[in-house]
Amino acid sequence: MKSMAIPGKSSPYGSTTFVSMTPYPAMAVLITLFFIPLAFTLSQAFLKDGKLSFSVMSAVFSKPYNLKVIGFTFRQAALSTLISLLIGLPGAWIMARFSFRGKKILRAICTVPFVLPPILVVLGFVMLYGNSGFLNKALMSLFGLSEPPLRILYSYKAIILAHSFYNFPIAMSLAGNSWEQLDENCEKAARTLGANQWRTFIHITLPRLMPSILSAALMIFLFCFTSFAVVLVLGGGPEFTTIEVEIYNQAKRAMNLGAAAALSIMSMAVCLIVLVADVMLQRKAPRQSRIGSFKTISKPSAPAKAAAVIYAIMLVLFVASPLASVVARSFLSSATRAGAKAISFQWYSRMLSESTARAVENSLLIGLTAGISSVALGLLLAAYLKRHPKSPLEMAAMLPMSISSVIIGLGYYITSRFLGRGSAFSLIVLAHVVITLPFCLRAIMPVYRAMPDNLSKSALTLGCSPFRTFISIELPLLRSALLTSFAFAFAISVGEMNATLMLSNNSIETIPVAIYRLINAYNYQGACALGTVLIIVCLAVFITTEAARKRSIHA
Repeated sequence: MKSMAIPGKSSPYGSTTFVSMTPYPAMAVLITLFFIPLAFTLSQAFLKDGKLSFSVMSAVFSKPYNLKVIGFTFRQAALSTLISLLIGLPGAWIMARFSFRGKKILRAICTVPFVLPPILVVLGFVMLYGNSGFLNKALMSLFGLSEPPLRILYSYKAIILAHSFYNFPIAMSLAGNSWEQLDENCEKAARTLGANQWRTFIHITLPRLMPSILSAALMIFLFCFTSFAVVLVLGGGPEFTTIEVEIYNQAKRAMNLGAAAALSIMSMAVCLIVLVADVMLQRKAPRQSRIGSFKTISKPSAPAKAAAVIYAIMLVLFVASPLASVVARSFLSSATRAGAKAISFQWYSRMLSESTARAVENSLLIGLTAGISSVALGLLLAAYLKRHPKSPLEMAAMLPMSISSVIIGLGYYITSRFLGRGSAFSLIVLAHVVITLPFCLRAIMPVYRAMPDNLSKSALTLGCSPFRTFISIELPLLRSALLTSFAFAFAISVGEMNATLMLSNNSIETIPVAIYRLINAYNYQGACALGTVLIIVCLAVFITTEAARKRSIHA
């Protein structure tokens, strides 16, 4: 058979088989949907009247306002990173050292912020910390105050607090996992030689945790540096504008595509430097052995136990309160903005007949289309990379993760100028495919690589064609990974606002864009009702997918 493999060859399927052809659709998608729009963006910064010119770049980076925006972006990202580490590292210590009831629940709760769409985080903070939010109302009622004591929103503090809420799970997860794997013999030796707990931690434990802490810091810095929705809504004006928000302002409001492209290049350069630094850090990080690792402490000291309990309670309140505020506010309405609130289902009934219903339909349709497309393309790429592990195609497919979705949206916005306004829906779908494809590939690839080669080789030896082997042997084993990747792709697409806001217009609106519009119109009940729908959709997808994944594993 021509399709049968020769043992010892790098590709068990040969060079003209089904699997060898699988990268071409994905390569075509990457070139057409990612690299070409990105080239359009770069051309706006370096071409003037059809000729190579640096005048646009020079004008943008010599303008004092733009330099102020760049400086503020770095400052808020650095401070947000520091606060996120301060919140997350105590949680890493608790998860690594203590055993208690509800530990898995606490871990799950602490991962909630990172999987939430940013616009939900923004809405939750408005409802909880706003001048008329639940926290200020409670404090005013408790202490008999006539004015709200906490004025947090639309300020520097609001940005830092929201970024910390959104990113502390990264520090908690990365540092906690590393802490659990530390060899305890070094600490025991230090204690035997007379070092107290604090000195042992500073000189023995902390240096070995530092690679994971620095890696978490780099990732948090990157997410805060490219943050968009949080700064756009909670920043409150030009004083607290970041590079990503200014890209949007220049492209959509000022119609200055050259300035938007120049700022995009600045953002991409910083992201690339951070990602390279993280890769180098991971390569230099020492390998931790699980042999002799720390035993989880089942009976901590009384002060440690009290500190852990207080931290856990505060963390649950910190995470749950904004989301609970969104759900609660969706059922409260008043005749006037300052009037007394009463339970009402008004906005849920209005959603059935107004434009918000179309926003829900658009989000579901875009999410399903983008999710299915991304999973299919990710599967084709994974099938090829399984046989060609050194192919540069994997790095090319992951490149969209190194560029913010605002910049991806800018590329499509520039493309839309050649296609017309009627192309908005299709361009949003394509942008979402580009954004979600790397996540699908990351979910599928590890499972595919762990699959034994002898199963496919045996099927080929028994006369199966490569296509039938792929469908009958490999695809069923990948069912769990495919469901997981679809859940992530769908949830990311439904909650995606950055690129969507760049491309949306009066004829097309999604749930996050509709929430943003309602917040700007001070229609908080409507925004919270849509936010509640978004929460339910994301939870339903993950719960359904997890149940299907478990059934496939048992089967």
